[in-house]
Amino acid sequence: MNWGYKTVPQTHLTGQQIDYSRGKGLGGSTAINFACWLVGADEDYNEWARKVGDDAWSWTNVKERLKKIENYHVDVPEEGKRYISPKAADHGTSGPLHLSYADPWEKGVTDVFKAAEELGLDVNPDVNSGNPLGMGMGATCMYQGFRTTASAYLENAPPNLTVKLNSPVARVLMSGSRATGVRTIEGSDFHAKNDVILSGGALNSPHLLMLSGIGPAEELKKHGISVVQDLPDVGKNLQDHYFSTAVLIQRPGTNDRSEFEGMSPEAMAATRAQHAKDKKGILSSVYCSVPMGWFKSDAVYMSEEYKALDKHTQEFLKKPHVPIYELATHAPPLFVGDYVLQPEDSYLTGLAFLMNPQSTGEVTLYSADPSDAPRFDPNLLTHPYDRRALIEAMRKLLEYLEAPIFKQNTVKMIGCPASKSDDDIWSHCAGNIFSSWHMCSTVRMGKKDDKGACVDPDFRVRGVENLRVVDLSVIPLLPNNHTQSTAYLVGETAAEKLIAEYGLDQGQSPRV
Repeated sequence: MNWGYKTVPQTHLTGQQIDYSRGKGLGGSTAINFACWLVGADEDYNEWARKVGDDAWSWTNVKERLKKIENYHVDVPEEGKRYISPKAADHGTSGPLHLSYADPWEKGVTDVFKAAEELGLDVNPDVNSGNPLGMGMGATCMYQGFRTTASAYLENAPPNLTVKLNSPVARVLMSGSRATGVRTIEGSDFHAKNDVILSGGALNSPHLLMLSGIGPAEELKKHGISVVQDLPDVGKNLQDHYFSTAVLIQRPGTNDRSEFEGMSPEAMAATRAQHAKDKKGILSSVYCSVPMGWFKSDAVYMSEEYKALDKHTQEFLKKPHVPIYELATHAPPLFVGDYVLQPEDSYLTGLAFLMNPQSTGEVTLYSADPSDAPRFDPNLLTHPYDRRALIEAMRKLLEYLEAPIFKQNTVKMIGCPASKSDDDIWSHCAGNIFSSWHMCSTVRMGKKDDKGACVDPDFRVRGVENLRVVDLSVIPLLPNNHTQSTAYLVGETAAEKLIAEYGLDQGQSPRV
């Protein structure tokens, strides 16, 4: 279920190749991701609207569109109601996508909020309100113990929708500068009466455009591809959130992960049977309760790296609801150093995420063969600001994991910096860095006078007729969230624009 992508070695760090997992199957990465539903800061969307010159992307309009998508079950388990209390009126409750909170929460989750209180950090009752600041918990794309994926929209699909599985596309068919259809790797052609719409994601859509002769002319010519439209920024501006980790080994019984991860095949079969019967049990809890919060940083604001940013970027980062970093817990132990995790170990993984990265990467070609994966170079953490912000995020995570509520159950901290000094934190992060799999912005949307834009606010590819791109590759900035919600938002917005353009809301047939 995973394409298993890897980046090129990041030789400016420790030479590691970063995992760039992408879902392989109907629904893409909704089938393999962490299923988090986080929408980000209201100011993200207002900035998006400003960048592309289209008020459809402003928070006022985005919030209403999110409500159309959501079927938000706001009930929170009793143990969490003191900390998390989303209001139904702020969310959609009749959309196709079921969202909910685990019930019960994983053991030890409430300690995360107690730790925040002990350290004087804010607790946010609803991080999906447009203000994500403070420690909180978003809903997950699950309901009654099951992940909600493509089926949310396809269970009641219209009769004129045909889904072709196992049909990877090789290129867009062109007649001059007009897109007419697509050809699969197996050689089957599918022709469009109106628009061809690509939704391959931030890694595959630029790849497909370049294979079709749309992209940087020099890159295309290097691989013997005829140039249909020279768009220099196709594949450029690759952005992502990156994170580093530290892990607490805790006293046995502090959480119930060892019960789950060390489960025998017989016990797992019984657990699955219980889950199938009443949608309860540990399968509805472990990895389904992920606390996360977003925070500002005075240390970053006072740094020389921040002061060296352009004025507009500084002003954006100072906006009331825009964070500098994210902290999260209750993820798998992704890096443990030389420690050997034991089956009976209780553990708590802490994650420190960089928000608003200034480094950008690129997607290019290895060859003109559509069966070859694209080449990914995220160029991560090359900007001085990114290094400063991640160091401060990691320093705060280490302080957080030393809160009294955690310390009383901690045996040792592993997979962590040797100290809280800048040098030790950077040494740790440089060798222990992960993608959040939030890749975006490689076919960037923009105004008519934006020379780096590849699509217009209506998703049309510049210089090409009847071709649109609708996925995370088009977004002009990386929001302060986990981007699954953004992908749904992009799709919903494109649908609204197409319905209006073709008069489908007035009972008219599409133009031929």
